[in-house]
Amino acid sequence: MALSQNYLRRQDTRRRVMFSALLECRGVTQKVRVADFSPSGLRIDQTQGLAIGDPVEISLAPGLKLKGEVAWAVWHKAGMKLLKPLSEDDAAYLFLAEQANAIERARTLALVAIAKERGRD
Repeated sequence: MALSQNYLRRQDTRRRVMFSALLECRGVTQKVRVADFSPSGLRIDQTQGLAIGDPVEISLAPGLKLKGEVAWAVWHKAGMKLLKPLSEDDAAYLFLAEQANAIERARTLALVAIAKERGRD
């Protein structure tokens, strides 16, 4: 069974994000942190009590919700498989891409600052 679990991995490219969201499962809402995304799913951190196959709904921002199911869960982390994959013009995809772009810009600025600082030495 462990080998077959590898085939469940998302094949789409993942992009790193880091923001809080609300996850609803079985009538219970919890605050979670979205760690990465692809068109087919999300990795969610700071989760509690999720099991493989649980139906979930995540609120990324006011009025911006996605439905899916738990694909895997280990300790306080889980993978959410979206019921409907996101297209690049989907409002949720655009929101997630902007979150990822902000992280990538911050990383680039930090690397430039480090390079400039090292160039002065």
